[in-house]
Amino acid sequence: MRFTFFTLLLAHLFINTTAQSFPKGYFIMPINPGKPVSLSGAFADIRTNHFHAGLDIRTGGQEGKIVVAAADGYVSRMKVQNGGYGNALYVQHPNGYTTVYAHLKAYKDTLQRYLIAQQYAQKTWEIDLSLNVETFQVKKGDTIAFSGNTGGSGGPHLHFEIRDSNENACDPSQFGFSELRDTAPPVIEYILLKTVSQDARVNGRFGTFKFNLVKGKDGLYRIPAKIKATGKLALEVLAYDKTSNSPFRQGVNRIQLNVNQENAFTFRADKLSFHNKLDMNCHVNYERMISSGQKIHKCYVEEGNTLENYETNKEKGFFEIKPGLNNLKILVSDAMANTVVTYFEIENTDEKPNSTEPPKISYQHPYLYLETPSYGQPIPLKISYLNTEKNLVLNGDSSKLISHLIDLKDGLPTEIKLNEQALPMPINLCINTENTTVTLGMGTSVKLKNAPYYKHCGMFRSDDYAIDLHKDIVPLKGLVDINWVKSSPSGYPEKQKVYIDERKPKFLGGEWNKNVLSFKTKEYGRFISLYDFNAPAISPKIISPERIYLKISDDISGIKSMEAFLNGEWLLLNYEYKSGAIWAEKRDKNKLFEGDLVINITDNCQNIQTYSTQILPKP
Repeated sequence: MRFTFFTLLLAHLFINTTAQSFPKGYFIMPINPGKPVSLSGAFADIRTNHFHAGLDIRTGGQEGKIVVAAADGYVSRMKVQNGGYGNALYVQHPNGYTTVYAHLKAYKDTLQRYLIAQQYAQKTWEIDLSLNVETFQVKKGDTIAFSGNTGGSGGPHLHFEIRDSNENACDPSQFGFSELRDTAPPVIEYILLKTVSQDARVNGRFGTFKFNLVKGKDGLYRIPAKIKATGKLALEVLAYDKTSNSPFRQGVNRIQLNVNQENAFTFRADKLSFHNKLDMNCHVNYERMISSGQKIHKCYVEEGNTLENYETNKEKGFFEIKPGLNNLKILVSDAMANTVVTYFEIENTDEKPNSTEPPKISYQHPYLYLETPSYGQPIPLKISYLNTEKNLVLNGDSSKLISHLIDLKDGLPTEIKLNEQALPMPINLCINTENTTVTLGMGTSVKLKNAPYYKHCGMFRSDDYAIDLHKDIVPLKGLVDINWVKSSPSGYPEKQKVYIDERKPKFLGGEWNKNVLSFKTKEYGRFISLYDFNAPAISPKIISPERIYLKISDDISGIKSMEAFLNGEWLLLNYEYKSGAIWAEKRDKNKLFEGDLVINITDNCQNIQTYSTQILPKP
């Protein structure tokens, strides 16, 4: 097949036919307007449990850069929180849009004084303030804040969003900012082909298979390997954008899959909603994202995915391999309409591969997949269920791999024997999408309610030491309630809590009722209970009339709360959890810190550490 400039132009036009319209020239860039900017994150980057809802504007590794209002309006909201957006500011504009500025170091002086007054009035550091139109009006280009690294930020930058009147996040790149310049096209690294139907095979096998892509001198990506397949397939793609002036991998704006000249799937990310943001976990290959950090887009709509960013065929992106050669085309575009294309072919064939590997059984919903060499003779297969069993005979010649699929719609087998040898089962329990309660060892109950996106199976076990809920490779859209039945009550219920068993255990909490430890989780994994008797550590760094600055830490359950008093009066403490820094904020900038200082730090197991000292007046 010959590819010309006209072919690439058609591909570019085709992928952009559904672009949405946003006002151009209304907003200015909030940092250094008029000068080119570099991004560390783009709109629709794949992040933990959500798509990135804005642009991350680089600030040269520095904090304190001036942040200006992108257009006329008024400050409608100020929010301070430990994680997430950290210090954030919202500006409402007359055209119905709202701009959001996050991870700020501080607000401009009048806003900062207003914030501190409200924090002292409510005696809280974390605060969420809604403001009316008269309180703080701003003009386009007015200084409103200073960039920082607060909240969940991984380094100094400004997070900038534009939201419409329905609170949808819109891609700022589509608003005509001249400061955003990029001529580099996205990158397609590899694809995954996944068998879906019972008769489906890729190069003779059932499962998910990786094919690397190579970029040619003509700019097109190709798959050097031959692909032969049958049945219904699904395709996934690892694609990302690399801009001209940033070393960071960023998200793509559009992905399109054509099969035999027909559109099977199109994903576009000009606008994202917040109400179903967790559905991003269904859009990506969640297992690979969690296990290896690879951010792979599914080119099909998974069951339970309610995102509105798709146009698909009747099969929601799945496609059937037709007789002969099947032509596939993938187009990937960034927000600046730079586009790359890959073409490849899949030949229809039912050829079986050779194999000398021992028999094995694996799981891909809704099937158990058995593979075994044929050994040149019939092989007896026994599938046992709770109240019945099936006896089959597998046949094949000595040079080919025999495969057999067990449909889990018929029930979950209790045992599978091949040649009278029991095979290890990869799963022991199946989960439905309806209100579901399952019972594990010792009477432990797991109430999934409506948490599962789709039906799935896994290994679910419980004993006195741990609960295993499959692995964190299946996304959940809601909380799971667990009543963990142990052999005896805890002697220190306020100190013994539940943790996710990771390299560093992650605190979940839980409440004891006799010998039952109840807790909630929003992800699968391995859960253990640990004791924490150790109080947090407090390390004073600067204690003076001008400044109070300390470092705090906790080795197990983590910091829950902090409070400070100066001469018996509540004192505002700021907290930066990434560094463990806390520092006092004066109600009156003209007054010094003098007198008796008491600081209490409490962890999540009610262990309290107190630091007290007397701050003497300046001589």
